[in-house]
Amino acid sequence: MSSDDYSTLSWNDALDTEVRSIDDKDLGKVKSITNDYLIVREGTVSKNYYAIPKYFVAGYGADKIWISLKKDTIKSRFERDKDEIPPISEFETPDYVERRNTLLARYPNFDSTIPSFILWDKIIGKDMKTSDDKKLGEIKSVSPDYIEVEKGKVDKKRYYIPKYYVDSFDGKNAYTSLTKDKAEAKYYRDAPPAASEFQTREYLEHRRSIDTTYPQYVYGVPFMAKEPPTEIPVDYSGTTYNLPWDKLINKRIRTADNNDIGYVARVGHEFIVAREGVTDTHTYYIPKTYIRGFTGGELWVDLPVGLARAKFERDTEPSQEELRSLAREAPRVRQVAPESTVRQAPGEPSKVVIEHEVDLDEIDAEPE
Repeated sequence: MSSDDYSTLSWNDALDTEVRSIDDKDLGKVKSITNDYLIVREGTVSKNYYAIPKYFVAGYGADKIWISLKKDTIKSRFERDKDEIPPISEFETPDYVERRNTLLARYPNFDSTIPSFILWDKIIGKDMKTSDDKKLGEIKSVSPDYIEVEKGKVDKKRYYIPKYYVDSFDGKNAYTSLTKDKAEAKYYRDAPPAASEFQTREYLEHRRSIDTTYPQYVYGVPFMAKEPPTEIPVDYSGTTYNLPWDKLINKRIRTADNNDIGYVARVGHEFIVAREGVTDTHTYYIPKTYIRGFTGGELWVDLPVGLARAKFERDTEPSQEELRSLAREAPRVRQVAPESTVRQAPGEPSKVVIEHEVDLDEIDAEPE
């Protein structure tokens, strides 16, 4: 993948990819990957091996995988004489667990794909949007401290946004964590800000937080890939909604026997997370293959409440293998056109025929 490509890199495709430390030193190339480690080999004659715990990976950018530690630290902690796999218990420190939880909260698909970032100079010419989704203008230049944004062709307005207030890029737009009103009030001006403006306590604390979470930030801005839109049937009439998965967040969920099981708390690669209750909470990890309909306010899943509680209620996220196994058990349904033209009430479809059990391999092979 070239540095102009904004897609993520799957762990399966990471073999032979160049690996670099956060201080921009060569570590070699990926030799193998396990559930817990990235095994990196440096050199061709005199070889060094590094067994790097996966959650120390900072991201993928400029055709390289970046590790969130300096090379000296990597050598002292992870160097091996051969490509041996140490027990992960050696590195299950509180700091490592906290880093893992932080990464999974920010990147729910981290176990299958490596977070990407885009080099700073590649966002020049792209649009900048604010946290309230308003267009600020076009990015004209990037300096070590700020991003210059220009709006208008004749009567031009310029904004000088502190660099650490730019938090993501989606392939088309860069996003600042500032609202449009705050950007207008503080950073709309005729000349770049003075160096002292980047030394305030608030900004320095914000910068430290970003550097801790995204050590690759010195090289580029995190690329936030958006999951493709999905077609979800409104009911069994064949009508569909085409909407991004994130639009389902906080929507209520109903089972096939018309029971409310909470709301959509999160959307993963192959599942949705339903959360029910406030004090006595229940969390369900439901494969997407069970989604049968959407009314605009409620998402319907094709299973009764008893099955949801028996099969999908979990305290922790199931493994990808377990989720795919559960997904294969979902019934595939098709609508038999009703004789009446009267629209059916949500949850009361006309005749539904079970076609066959889901074959995920067959689905993957079907053309879009």
